Amino acid sequence: MAEKIKANYVDHICIAVKDVKQAEEDYINMFGWDVAYRYVDEPEKIKVTGFMAGPTAIEVMEDTDGTGNTAKFIAGRGEGVMIVSYNVDNCAEALDKLKKNGVKLIDEKPRYFEAYNRYFAFIHPKAAHGILTEVIDGKY
Repeated sequence: MAEKIKANYVDHICIAVKDVKQAEEDYINMFGWDVAYRYVDEPEKIKVTGFMAGPTAIEVMEDTDGTGNTAKFIAGRGEGVMIVSYNVDNCAEALDKLKKNGVKLIDEKPRYFEAYNRYFAFIHPKAAHGILTEVIDGKY
């Protein structure tokens, strides 16, 4: 039997977009939401704008140079949901359970997101029916 991984909530949903400024404007005009945060993650090659829907962040993200994973995703599938992320108490422990459960992973050990002091790891999309899935600890 698989080991249970406790997800506290959906932490964030990332939507790959061609133009983050236009997507930001569209979400503001659609929902009247305030921008919760913006950041650029150079190692991941993304520009991100985040909105909060309860405890869940809705992120629109654009590739910074046309060569990153977001650009590849858009080239293959078009704009749309790229990542669903689950908040867990401890990313390393969740990753160990995923390994024990035989899940195909992208990350064998957690990555560190310094700007927010959070650890995260990705599950291969083939294991999650085409969705890049993430486990992440901490809070925004």
